[in-house]
Formats: sequence, C-alpha cells, structure tokens
Amino acid sequence: MNTKRLLSNFKLLLIFTFMGASFATFALEHSQNKSYLDHLSEVNKEWLKHQEFSPSGTISFASDVDRIQLHLNLVIKYLQLNPSAALNAKQLSNRQILLEKLQQYADNKVFPINKYHAVRQPYFVDEIGTNCAVGQLIYDSGFKDLVAKISKEHNYDYIADIHTAGLQEWAKEFGFTIDELKWIQPGYVPNTTIDQVLGATNGEVVKIANNNSDGSLVIAGKFTELDSLPCLNIGTYKNNQLACLGSGVDGIIKDVLATSGKIYAFGELNHNNQIYPVAVFENSVWSYLEIPTRENAMATAANVGGSSWQFELAISHASISGYQEIWHYKTNNTWVKKAMVKGVILDIIPSSYGRVHVGQFDSVTVYDAATAIDTTLIVNNVLIYANYSSNWYGITGNVSNKINVVAEIGGALIFGGTCTNQPGDDICISRYFNSIIQPIYMHAIDPQTWGYSVNTIAMGVGSSFVFGGDFRPGQYSMSLGRNLANYNLVTNDINFLARFNNKVNSLAFLDGKLYIGGEFQSNNFGQNNVQYLARVESSLGVKETDASGNLNAFPNPFNSTLNLKGIEDGAAYTILFIDGRIAKKGSVLNEKIEQLDFLPKGTYLLQLETEKGTFVKQVFK
Repeated sequence: MNTKRLLSNFKLLLIFTFMGASFATFALEHSQNKSYLDHLSEVNKEWLKHQEFSPSGTISFASDVDRIQLHLNLVIKYLQLNPSAALNAKQLSNRQILLEKLQQYADNKVFPINKYHAVRQPYFVDEIGTNCAVGQLIYDSGFKDLVAKISKEHNYDYIADIHTAGLQEWAKEFGFTIDELKWIQPGYVPNTTIDQVLGATNGEVVKIANNNSDGSLVIAGKFTELDSLPCLNIGTYKNNQLACLGSGVDGIIKDVLATSGKIYAFGELNHNNQIYPVAVFENSVWSYLEIPTRENAMATAANVGGSSWQFELAISHASISGYQEIWHYKTNNTWVKKAMVKGVILDIIPSSYGRVHVGQFDSVTVYDAATAIDTTLIVNNVLIYANYSSNWYGITGNVSNKINVVAEIGGALIFGGTCTNQPGDDICISRYFNSIIQPIYMHAIDPQTWGYSVNTIAMGVGSSFVFGGDFRPGQYSMSLGRNLANYNLVTNDINFLARFNNKVNSLAFLDGKLYIGGEFQSNNFGQNNVQYLARVESSLGVKETDASGNLNAFPNPFNSTLNLKGIEDGAAYTILFIDGRIAKKGSVLNEKIEQLDFLPKGTYLLQLETEKGTFVKQVFK
C-alpha cells in the first residue's frame, strides 16, 4: 500500500470535512435508487431536521413531480397529526381546512415550473400563475393580495428569506409556524432540454461570442462545414440561421471579438503563406493585421479596448520563447507593447477590477509608453491592469496551477482552471472577493489519475454561474453528468446540466438561451445527436441585449455618472445588482444617469425601457 498517497488523500478528506461550506454538493436525480431521506432532503433541506419522520429504505421516482408529491404527502400527514397545543379553536379549524386543501393540491400534481434557473429553486408563483405549496395555502385562505406581494418581492426565495409584511400575521391566524412553512416549501428542478443548433458544424467549436451590434453570435473553431455548407472555421448565428463569414478563415482560431461593427479572429491564422495573429471582418471582407517586428506571431487571448485603443491581445513569437507579450492596438492603427509574461495568457476580460489576464505565468515585466522596462512583478497566474490608471498588479492566494477562464459574477472574480487529484494541484474553481481567494470547487478524491479542466464560465441567475469543460463528479457518480454544470455561490451546490461525451469549450447567452460549443458529439441525458454546437432551451441566465445597435453607456467602469448615447431623454432606467435587486431607478435626463456614488464597486445590469424596446447592458463600477 502507498502510505504517502493514503495520507495525502486523508489530508484532503479532512479539508473537505472541515471546509464543507466552501465546496459543492451535487443534485440527486429523481431516478436514482437512494434512501427516502436523500430524496426528500433534495426536495427540501428541512428534512434534515426531521429525519426521524422519513420512511426507511430506498426508493426511485419516475419524475421529480412524484418526488415532490411524496414530500407533501408526508409533511401534510405529520402536520395534521401534530398541531401545536397553543393553538385556539379558530386557529385549529383554519389549519385543518387548509391542510385538506393542500392535500388536494398535492393530489393534482400541478406544481410550478422552474424556467429561469439552472438549479433546484423555490418558485412562489411561476410565470403561468401556478402557486407553490405555501402560496397555495395563502391563496386558498383568501389572501390573494399577499400571494401577489410575496411573488413580487421574494418570488425565488426560501421562506426563511421572505420578509414581506403580513406573512407572519397570516401564519399565526391560520395556525402555522414559520418553521412549518419552511418544511412545506419545495424547490423545483430546472425545466431544460438540450438540442443541437440546426446542422451545427462538422468539427470542434472553440469559441462562441456575443455580437451586441446586431444581436448575433460569432462561432469559431476547427470545422470545414457550418449547417452542412462549406465554411472554414468561423461563422455567425442569428434569427435561427447559421451563416459563414465570407468563406471563413484558414488556421487556428483561439479567440474572437465582435465590436463597433467589426468581427475579429485571433490565433495562428494563415493568409498568403504567412501567419497573422489577427483577422478582421468588415464590409463582408477579411483583412489581416500583424505587429511590427513580430511577423508570424500567434495570439492566444484578446479583449476589447478602452478609450484610445481598439483591442488588446496576448501573443507568442519565436523571438520570446517561453514568454508572451501583451499589445494594445490603438485607435490610430498603431501598436503599443504593454507587458510581457513568463508563460502563457489564456483569457482576458474587462471587469470592475480592471482588465484581468489569466493563464499559466509567474512573472510580468511592464513597459511604459517608450517601451522601456518600467517594473517587474511576481504573480500567480493572474494579472490585472487597473481601471483609470496604468497600474498593473497580481493577486496572491490559492488558484489553479493553470487558469483557463475568468469571469466576474456578483462583484467577484471566478477563476476556472485545470486540476488533478494531487494535493496542491486540486483547485478547479476559485473565487476572488474583498482581496481574498477562496477555492470553491476542488477535484474529488479519486483513485483515477485523470485531470479535470474548467474551460468556460457564463453568468447565471443571481449568485450563480454556468461552467463547462472536461470534468465529472467521479467514476462512481457518472449518472450525475459531465462537462456542463451550474454552481450556486450561496448554497455551494452544483447541478449537472448535461452528460456530454467530450469537453465543452465555450458558453454564451442569447435571448435567454444558453449556447454551448465544444468537442462533444452526444449528450447521454437524453439526446444522442448533439454535435459540437448545442443550446439549452430555457432561460438559465440574464441576457444582455442592445437591439438598437447604437446604445453606448460610458465610462464603463463608471464612477458617479453614466453617459448614454442612443437613448432618448425620458426613457425609464433601472440599475440592478447582479442578483436582480434594484439599486436605483428613474428617468434618463440630459442623456445621463447621475448620483451613482453610493453604489459599491461591482457588476450591474442597466435596463432601459424605450419606445424601441427594452435594452439591457452590463456595466461596471
């Protein structure tokens, strides 16, 4: 026996035991043969406080609706037999009448539909007006206005978090305690299906990016056909149609951007027997850009620019073996070298912290405008170019030894990387918030030696996100899913959304649907013919739309004022926290929204109601 290995696994097990709140648990499918308590606590965690009333033995269900019905039947039976001795005759009568009506509700098996979340979630009232169990109790008592008020203020909250005036008083009048209502309230599984996008591609999809100029998606990868028609590596999706961008681009595409009416491809691109790091599609024509003194360079990551530069990119070149350089392409069509890292950069995003660069690198040399060395930093796979300044800085703490992707969710930076089951190399996802790094998803203890990889992250509803890559919960839990999941930052739950047979590379939301690109060719959760390009047919996330093509909100990040271009005065605006709470609302005046000093640093959604429609844009502070 390998004693050192056993001790390492035991040490990691202790970490999981004592830091359980930081790591994920996995959703239990209704079809799995598990204990009654496991299934009931999947529907409602309050069962963990009432374990003695759970039936013994194991069970599986034909549907989640059947599982919810059993939960309600058991709770109703207990509540009917165990009223509080403190209740008066009127309260007892009210209670028994409502429990009988709740039994009819359970018998009918018509429960709310979870349309807007990727994980099990309470719905007080769903979008077609179906009440949850507690909502139905209140509705049947004649308090319809209270149901509507709770739905408006706390529709997706657990009872413990509902603070609507009148709920406590209603519970007392009708003979229930808040703890009893917490036990009654179920959560509902996502109502999602995954299908292939039209004819998809005949090869791997590497990147999907939103083009907010025209409401389309840019799709890039390693393919020669798009929707069964010739297309080399890059095309678009709009209005349920796939189309090639020209005849496409030859070479290896690593990243794409769509901004200001142009589409950019970045990578190792072939044109006239030369390698270019950038190709630009404008007015139906591809053109190619190279950096002076960096002929035949290749790009690995890029992002849109700021006020004086169009985009930035990270390049590799034969003259800097083992290193990469970060260049800015200026609005006057000139290049400026900004920094050089020892290693590789794999993703770049704008955020409220600044431009965030991640990958696998340990030191950074920063250059000033004259390209002379300015300073050298020791970093840990993360480099940030601060907003409103030319300051570069790194962060310290436990992150993946190779970070593949970064996203900002609820004011926190989420890093997804490559991980193994070896202690010290087992961090798959970590979160950076308030200057603290916290691992939130670690490789499971498993005798197998495969590595996991989180390749892409997309914003979800509230404090959640969807992530994809090459991962699974362990060899003994394959039924839970593979390569696509949702993570809830509040409950630390992971819910698998698919069981793709190969890796997921990229995710993007469009019109409330999640689009998925990768190397997969089947999804064994039900659909077998899902090749390379798929979509989740439900609203898993908050969409950002700019149907006018002209909306511009600046500066972004903002401080105390947001200037708006393309929006008429008098338009109603709402600034939302990323979890959906309203931060401020009013009317646009002089093409501005002012007095925003009170908002903390973070990510917000700007929603504008105009005669042309509703527009939503992500903004940072």
